[in-house]
Amino acid sequence: MTTRYAIRSRWSIRIGLLLMLISPALQADQTLTVAWSHWPPFSQIDNRGELDGLDVSLTRQILTRAGFTPRFREIPWARALHLVEHDQLDVAMAALPLPERQQYARFSAPYRQSAYVLLSNDPIPGHQDRWAKLDTLPELCHSKGLKLGKLRGTRPIQQMEECPALKGATEYNADERMIDLLLARRLDGIIMEWQYARYRLAQLGAEGFISCQLLLHHQPVSLMFAKNSVNDAQLLKINEAIHALPKIHGKFSPPSCRLNADPGAADLLTRTISEH
Repeated sequence: MTTRYAIRSRWSIRIGLLLMLISPALQADQTLTVAWSHWPPFSQIDNRGELDGLDVSLTRQILTRAGFTPRFREIPWARALHLVEHDQLDVAMAALPLPERQQYARFSAPYRQSAYVLLSNDPIPGHQDRWAKLDTLPELCHSKGLKLGKLRGTRPIQQMEECPALKGATEYNADERMIDLLLARRLDGIIMEWQYARYRLAQLGAEGFISCQLLLHHQPVSLMFAKNSVNDAQLLKINEAIHALPKIHGKFSPPSCRLNADPGAADLLTRTISEH
């Protein structure tokens, strides 16, 4: 009896020690699948053929410091939202914590700022500038006949319901398609993240022909997680890793636009429209 008990006890101790050794390794090697799409300067394939960009770099740092291994998978933004909602994808980057998304996802603390703008072509010399008559936000919002485009799955302004011109924007699957249509003057304006627009327009040598009509918002963005991908303790570690990040360079500040619908101005927009 004593011998059997001693043997069983020794095996229990060995198994316990083995589990203690294995458990941290499993925790440290927990992999999270992260969606990315071609969206320079935030996510792109660099000259060496490697995935790079501001969002990719920050997400790698955040998740690694929090004890995860990020695995990046190329997925369009609208598809990524659908997969997160159905627990088929762990992480989407640069997400706004909109109320409808909070129903099916968890959000980290903000890790950078995002600026969405309404861009237009400069008028053809000798032709009338249709934007010049739109001197206020309510005038722009109630303008008829504007052909606008925005990326599918985005909601660039909270006051969309009060702004028919923006609400009626046609949705496209790719930012590059919208830029092509704008430069071809088949769209009057496009709603887009400013840093990507500036990067792509500079590549095309077209930044001198484009104007910013409206700053829609300059808001912090977060990592969005499927609800079952992380628990409260893990999200706390992720947020601690975000707070330890260095501040991002000022070159990512928003542009100067003719009109402003950013939070302070958004309150004015709502009040003015209700009186309109």
